[in-house]
Amino acid sequence: MTYFKILSVILGAWMALGGAGIAFFPEPWKQLVGKLYGEQEERPRWILIAGAWVLLLVLWTWLEFLKAMTLENFVVTLVVSLALAKITPLIFFYKKSREILRALIREPLALRVVMLSTAAVGSALLMMGIFF
Repeated sequence: MTYFKILSVILGAWMALGGAGIAFFPEPWKQLVGKLYGEQEERPRWILIAGAWVLLLVLWTWLEFLKAMTLENFVVTLVVSLALAKITPLIFFYKKSREILRALIREPLALRVVMLSTAAVGSALLMMGIFF
């Protein structure tokens, strides 16, 4: 298996199972988000560490893509790059991101739509990793 197949299967399964799990069983997720973002006004240190890991993953994925340019590899690279777009606001605009996330948690329909769309993208990524 290539790097992109492994990454596609792992991220696809994580997104599909996690998105569906949160959409249909939101209470544990709400409690976790409450613990992670509820009490702290200042950005926790773990967000910087997670951001550094995401940046390394994105850079490594782009380097691998430049070695083997195919359409399937580009799709996986694009999805991985979107993770950087998700973590960047948490790093640079923590307070506003925290407000948005807490508002999303309070609105069940919006949370379900976001999580089901994540599960759909994850399912497509998983199928692409398995069949291509």
